[in-house]
Amino acid sequence: MPNRRMLLGSVATAIAVVMGGNAVQADPMTYYEGQTIRIMIPFSAGGGTDTFGRYIAQYLGRHIPGNPTVIAENVTGAGGLLGSNEFAERVEKDGTSLLTASGHLNLRAFLGLEGLRLKLDEIEPVVAAPMGHVTAFNVQASGIDDPTEFLEASGRVTKGITDPVGLVESIVALELFELDYRAVPGYGGRGDTRLAFERGELMINTQSTPAYLANVVPLVEEGTAIPLYAIGFIDADGNPVRDPAAPDLITAGELYEQIHGEMPSGEAWEAYKVVANLVQNTRGTIWVHSDAPDDAKEALRIGVDAMVEDPEFIETGKDLMAGYDIISGDGLAQIKADLDAAPPEVVTWVQTLLTDRFGVAFEN
Repeated sequence: MPNRRMLLGSVATAIAVVMGGNAVQADPMTYYEGQTIRIMIPFSAGGGTDTFGRYIAQYLGRHIPGNPTVIAENVTGAGGLLGSNEFAERVEKDGTSLLTASGHLNLRAFLGLEGLRLKLDEIEPVVAAPMGHVTAFNVQASGIDDPTEFLEASGRVTKGITDPVGLVESIVALELFELDYRAVPGYGGRGDTRLAFERGELMINTQSTPAYLANVVPLVEEGTAIPLYAIGFIDADGNPVRDPAAPDLITAGELYEQIHGEMPSGEAWEAYKVVANLVQNTRGTIWVHSDAPDDAKEALRIGVDAMVEDPEFIETGKDLMAGYDIISGDGLAQIKADLDAAPPEVVTWVQTLLTDRFGVAFEN
């Protein structure tokens, strides 16, 4: 399995670990005594982001110095904007309010989605969890059973569209291959697109790796689908790293090389390297305000470092984490560095793609 550092991608420069940028002025061992920490979840109960936020809330208070009470609270509405905007603008920035975000919410903030007030340069990660994605092709709908030949279906490929930003890693991958496909809108979620894929209504589909393993592998075994590629991660040298939950699947970069005889390059590849790591390394992220007191951030760091070594925490999270490792400590600084190092032209390229093809509006 690739180590955690490999999964976090390219880092241009080292930056301070999230909780340790400045010398701690007060005592982190007493800061949270008698306090309640509110972990805000901007999505409905029962989803993946909610489950991750509640998982962290269950254990974090046991390990933070002072043993504060930690509660998880759903603040829902407008596709995550309501809770995110409340966290960004209307709560005390004293470390008693944290935000749980999905990788795609983080991407929305990174790109500057219209109406979203959350700014990634104003928050810092406390703990994060990665998750990969796998793209599959329908054999019955396409007549193609060799991944290296899937481009031959150009012009007749159908892909179900939910929220375009929520599918960005799969959309940018198709741009990388220059696949001519028809976007079919109106699906409520990835589960809906998977069911349409099973029925042969859609030719190509991307699911989270756990969903692929549980629901698409049976289609592969019966011969109605083939895996094309795992989205994969990107290492410090810009090379593809296989998904640790599906290590036998080639990555998009590897499939491109098999088809074209060389690794991909150009604008789509540069965008792919940014969005793949951002979305997948932060599929669940707990954030704190950057200007929270240093003693609060240090206490959170101490708590997370102890929590991730807690045998009960590890055992409880086996199914939830689906073969991935929690990201803490130095790994959080690498996530922040990846965001800071992303070239402005990549941001503009992704914004333009989503605006021109799907009508997504951005603040800048």
